[in-house]
Amino acid sequence: MDHTDKSDLVAQVKQLVAENINLGIKLNEHEFTAAFKEREMLEMKQQIVTGNELISKLDTQVIELELLQNYMDDLSNEKEGGINREMNFQQHPYHVTDFKYQLDDLKQQNNYLQIQVADLQAQMQELSNRNLLLQQQVSRVAELESHLVDEEQQSNKWKALAALKK
Repeated sequence: MDHTDKSDLVAQVKQLVAENINLGIKLNEHEFTAAFKEREMLEMKQQIVTGNELISKLDTQVIELELLQNYMDDLSNEKEGGINREMNFQQHPYHVTDFKYQLDDLKQQNNYLQIQVADLQAQMQELSNRNLLLQQQVSRVAELESHLVDEEQQSNKWKALAALKK
């Protein structure tokens, strides 16, 4: 083996060492990125859990709203019936006073229920907005998971190359 072959061999070894160092640096960078993405993914998964809880609460409130609406419809029907009875009993003044009190009570109940419905509708809108935000975050988590898988595959390739060069 002459001096040129030894120089070439030393140069090749130095080049392989430099490449190995570069691959190690890149591997560290990819591992850091993967860890960061994993942490982001866990945070997003927690947000999804919170979103599911909000969706469940929204579903419950929708059911309550429907029940309230049915109750209001019943009250409205009772009110209409009361008005009809009032008109029929105007001939009997002693019944009119009693029905007026009942009608006033039904009007107050109707007003109260309408206020509750408006409040529930506002809450439902807020929860719908939160649900939309959470759906967007779910999409972001899926995107990050896909990116993480790509990064892990790239990292594994780098590890395999580093192992081959050792």
